[in-house]
Amino acid sequence: MPERAERAGGPVAVWRERATDPAAVTGVLALAALCAALYSPALTWAVTGGLAGFSLSGSV
Repeated sequence: MPERAERAGGPVAVWRERATDPAAVTGVLALAALCAALYSPALTWAVTGGLAGFSLSGSV
């Protein structure tokens, strides 16, 4: 069986395979959830303010 770098597509295919690996995506999402949890009060106020601004602007 050929090595990963010798496959069709070469190194690009290897990086694409790594970037689309479900474990990598799960790790990134877990890190994003952790960061969001740490900043939840600020995010809550940002979302609330955005919705209030949208509703008060007459865009509804």
